[in-house]
Amino acid sequence: MLGIVIATHGTLSDGLKDSAEVIIGATNNIATVNLNHGDDVQALGAKIKTAIESVNQEEGVIVLVDLVSASPYNQSVLVTSQLTDNLRQQVYVIGGVNLPMLLETINHQILGTAIEEVAPAIMSQGAQSLGSWHISEVEETSDDDEDDF
Repeated sequence: MLGIVIATHGTLSDGLKDSAEVIIGATNNIATVNLNHGDDVQALGAKIKTAIESVNQEEGVIVLVDLVSASPYNQSVLVTSQLTDNLRQQVYVIGGVNLPMLLETINHQILGTAIEEVAPAIMSQGAQSLGSWHISEVEETSDDDEDDF
């Protein structure tokens, strides 16, 4: 089974996991790692490594982090680069996590998708999940356009 680690600033990782469970029910093989105010960044790396090892079931691990080039991302990349060669080849670190990306990851976990296909699918879902709305985009209709019944 695909392993999933969510590593973020604050308790965002716990919130993402909780939100996913509200939508799809209980989840499996997911670990969360939080970097709280005042935490040692080196200790964060050790927590991420432990999380990766705890969810590793030889089918790959996706590490979802909140910000590219921030501490959770940097520590994830650092600890992944120090894993055994076999495990290192099966770990993908993806930055910019949002709820649709986590749901996509869980979906591929359930389906048993090969790890090589999962990372691109997550990235695609992240990009596709963005949108905006503003009142100026709504077409105005006049009362004359209403149907009379």
